[in-house]
Amino acid sequence: MLPTCRYHPDVSEGVRHCTRCGLTYCANCLVDINGLPHCNICKNEQLRDIQSGVDRTKLTLAGIGKRWVSIIIDALISFVPIYILFIASFVGTVMKNGASAEPPVWIFIMYIPLILVPFLYEALMLQHKNGQTVGKMAMKVRVVRPDGSPISTGQAWGRSGLRVVFKCLWPIDYLPAFFTNEKTTLHDLAASTRVIEAD
Repeated sequence: MLPTCRYHPDVSEGVRHCTRCGLTYCANCLVDINGLPHCNICKNEQLRDIQSGVDRTKLTLAGIGKRWVSIIIDALISFVPIYILFIASFVGTVMKNGASAEPPVWIFIMYIPLILVPFLYEALMLQHKNGQTVGKMAMKVRVVRPDGSPISTGQAWGRSGLRVVFKCLWPIDYLPAFFTNEKTTLHDLAASTRVIEAD
């Protein structure tokens, strides 16, 4: 389902997220300030910040700890139900046919959801929930572009795909986050994303 404008529910073309509140609006309901879209309410707040000298363009980056906890929460949501089904099916097969019996082909096919479901879950959540998954909502962090604006659909899917690719190398994937100024992982660098504290 395509996102629609908050004030014009029948409009989905050209809809973008407000940089500050993250809600979706059409072109008629947004104003660009310093190249970033703002809704009517956030526009006034942004202009007040500019007048008072507050630099909202500087990102408040999320800490590694918060990012890890959000990943664990998302893993519990996307992985655990599949693992339970997988183990229950395997145990049922062993009890029925004996431990020496060859596992049926469908057990190997069940490995596909172990990869596919977390990928789809993260990509769809990032795309439709303004750069957040359930874990990121719980930890109040968000995935954005380097300038702080909402990520594109391509970035949501690309970032999720890169996380799948880098899963087998996760220590290397997260190593740069401990040394780079913007706490970027390899998948952040490749997808051109940052993880920030959500308001």
